[in-house]
Amino acid sequence: MKKINQSLFALSTLTLAMQAGAAGFALNESSAAAAGTAYAGRGSNAEDASIMASNPAGIALLEERQVTAGGAVVVPKGDFKGTGTTALGTTDSTNDEFLKTAVIPFGYFSMPIDDQLSFGFGMYAPFGSSTDYSDDWAGRYLANETDVSVINLQPTVAYKFSDQLSFGLGVFATYAEGELSRFISPVAPDSAVVVKGDDWAYGWNIGAIWQPVETTSLGVSYRSSIKLNLKGDATGTGTAFGGATIVEKAKLNINLPEQLDLSVTHQLDDRWTVMAGATWTRWSRFDKLVIESDETGGPISGTDPSDPSVITYVPENWKNTWSIAVGGSYKYSDQLTLKAGYAFDQTPVKDAYRTARIPDGDRNWLTVGAKYELGNDWTVDAAYGYMFASKVKIDEGNYTSAGDPASGATALSLEGEYDNSAHVFSASVTKRF
Repeated sequence: MKKINQSLFALSTLTLAMQAGAAGFALNESSAAAAGTAYAGRGSNAEDASIMASNPAGIALLEERQVTAGGAVVVPKGDFKGTGTTALGTTDSTNDEFLKTAVIPFGYFSMPIDDQLSFGFGMYAPFGSSTDYSDDWAGRYLANETDVSVINLQPTVAYKFSDQLSFGLGVFATYAEGELSRFISPVAPDSAVVVKGDDWAYGWNIGAIWQPVETTSLGVSYRSSIKLNLKGDATGTGTAFGGATIVEKAKLNINLPEQLDLSVTHQLDDRWTVMAGATWTRWSRFDKLVIESDETGGPISGTDPSDPSVITYVPENWKNTWSIAVGGSYKYSDQLTLKAGYAFDQTPVKDAYRTARIPDGDRNWLTVGAKYELGNDWTVDAAYGYMFASKVKIDEGNYTSAGDPASGATALSLEGEYDNSAHVFSASVTKRF
């Protein structure tokens, strides 16, 4: 069978799907307490056990056992206008419903063992996405539907060396699963490939918090990269496969990038507190995407004289990025604290390599939030954030397994403009005991 370029593009769902969290394919939504200040101070302001996701040293500053549980609802809005071109002609397209609402849960437990040692356990989603283009859109031969979930399970220990200095270490297990589909050929428009894959991987994060004075906390933390070896099934249906259902094993190796987070929290007086933060992400690890068959001469991938194991090759050439955030809180009363923040998140995607799977641009965040003490050691946090991304152009084509742009009858292209935004609602409940 003729080789179908990018037929297993679906296995890249962890990296190539637009979502409304941080730039690239990261998610910020791990704490409702930090969401109100646009995650400024997330690694230095120990409000509840959710700090372990950003800085494991933070749980050393929590004096009581506590459970924090909650989540975020992401309501994105995407607009695309453009043209797709194949050997059979061009298709104009307007698509404004390709980003799907997603629920991102999180939960944490923390307890002091003694005056210095603390233990915690967290569950949160550091990456993930959900997109669904219409079946007749201009780029349907490059991307159609994506559903991805990534969960970290993280035991954490922290040690308080003194009232000024604390250290923490977390070791996390990451489980990732994804499903994605795309149409494969304009000469067989009913034919599609759906790929499902999953894997477990392991990593660690480490952090410290220094309080030079009682009113100021400085935090630094580092999260390691992890390597996922996703394996799954590529399932082809339609006339391109003789009307039968065809299955082939496939695999994708990909690194999730490391991050360095810097954070500061300063209490101005009894009511006002200000925060700031900066995060560096090593996105340059993602320089290309290579998807391979996990069997010899599979029925979907076919054979390639130069390398029969390579199914598709996509250059990415992402760049390292910084995100910055500033925020503040005002203690309105003993029960109610109000919050606000702003963040700027730089995209790792270079204009020349933007794809329909991640039409990413620089992002701006405006957030507000509140914390309310219910009494009896119960606390409720809630936040709202609005994300608006820069409008971005796309000029994407497909590639051969040798890494060259496809030409002739197999060449595809997508040109257009994306305008994406999102509303994010976060909430959590904390019980101390």
